[in-house]
Amino acid sequence: MIQSNFPWVESPFFDQIIKGKNISEEQKKLATDYNRDGFVVLSNFLPSELVDRVRKDAEEIGFNKDYPIKTYRDEQRVQDFWKVSQASKELAAYKPLLDILTMLYGRESFPFQTLNFSVGSQQRAHSDTIHFSSLPAKFMCGVWVALEDITDENGPLFYHPGSQRLPEYNFSQIKESAKSTSYEDYKDYEDFMEEIVKVNNLEKKVFHAKKGDALIWSSNILHGGMPVLKEGSSRWSQVTHYFFKDCYYYTPMLSNMVTDELNLRNNLVNIVTGEKVKPSYNGEKLSYLKTNKTQYIFNNPGNQPQGTLSLLLRNLFRKTK
Repeated sequence: MIQSNFPWVESPFFDQIIKGKNISEEQKKLATDYNRDGFVVLSNFLPSELVDRVRKDAEEIGFNKDYPIKTYRDEQRVQDFWKVSQASKELAAYKPLLDILTMLYGRESFPFQTLNFSVGSQQRAHSDTIHFSSLPAKFMCGVWVALEDITDENGPLFYHPGSQRLPEYNFSQIKESAKSTSYEDYKDYEDFMEEIVKVNNLEKKVFHAKKGDALIWSSNILHGGMPVLKEGSSRWSQVTHYFFKDCYYYTPMLSNMVTDELNLRNNLVNIVTGEKVKPSYNGEKLSYLKTNKTQYIFNNPGNQPQGTLSLLLRNLFRKTK
């Protein structure tokens, strides 16, 4: 078997690999569906008692303006609610879910971010790879959990099955300039992805979730939120984002993908353990240099002096321009 730096469930050799996997028939079906579609639905997966506690905390604490929260909060969402809600943390760290993710990706999974929503996001089509990526690539996924029943009225999720096989698009394919990009460029990305959906004639599915359902999606699948048809309706939910062990982690949106200067996520915390994540490339530590306030560039493997000197000169030139 040819070695490849992909999660086995997204490998181009998936059909060969799965034949040699010592997993149950149920797990094989889960993996096959995920490989084909880029997502799987786990119906009635989360305990009702846990789901109710997460929603209660979100209502009483997360979206209570009188309750101080240090992380980001607006009218729609609260980021990293797990830091103040034990229930949110328990949902993100739910062991049966972690076991499924670890089985699918062949590496230990860990949650690193939660987003709690009170209403439908109504987001346009996007993939998570614009926000979160890894080296090796594709070792990231999202899990969306319904904290109430979802109908057409309150803005359900939509997704495009199979779209995870598209290239991982970022601003380098959109912007003419090689300068670093920012959140201000995000609308251009959304416009671009909308045209990608049209030109590829991608199928669109809507997820009418029931309370306690979980949707696992691949990092590169295109997804978003349908319009809210009933004004004032809620759509209580929690999204948890997961990375996998032995990778370097970065944010493509805040990286310069032309010059390979990456916005590394060096301060990730494993929500399960509360410990800082130690990044590596398949267990190998790589050296890198800081090129500006938020970006880094990797040195040559083996820390060769020539590579280090080249990077130092490049960094010096940048600072003296």
